[in-house]
Amino acid sequence: MTCEASKFVIDKGSDNTFTFTIKQDNSTLPLEIVAGDTFFATLMKLGTNEVFADIDNTSLTVEDAVNGKVSLYIPESLTANLITDRGDKVDRYYIRPTYKLILECSTQNNGNFIAKVPEVYVD
Repeated sequence: MTCEASKFVIDKGSDNTFTFTIKQDNSTLPLEIVAGDTFFATLMKLGTNEVFADIDNTSLTVEDAVNGKVSLYIPESLTANLITDRGDKVDRYYIRPTYKLILECSTQNNGNFIAKVPEVYVD
C-alpha cells in the first residue's frame, strides 16, 4: 500500500502564502525562533538550477516564534511569470514539478542549515 504525500503547489493568478514549521534537530518538536534568526527562500528551476529571480533570497516572515512557524508570501504579480508543465491529454493533463524550493535558515538554537522542497508544482 502506498501513501501519496501532498504536493507543494503554487497557484498562478492568486496570492500564495506558505507556512513552514521549523523543527528541532532529531525531534518532531518545533524550534523556538529568537531575535536575529533569519530565513530566506530561493526558487530554482529543476534540471538547470536556474534561479527564479523574483524569488531569490526572499526573506520569510516569522508568524509564531514560540512554535517555529515562518511563512513565505508570493504575490499574484510574481506567479504570472512561473512556468507550468503538464502531462499529455491521454494522462489527463496532470501537472509536473518545474521548480525546487531552497530554504536557508540561520538560527541561534540550531545553527545554519538548509531545508529543501524538492518538487514544486505550478498550477
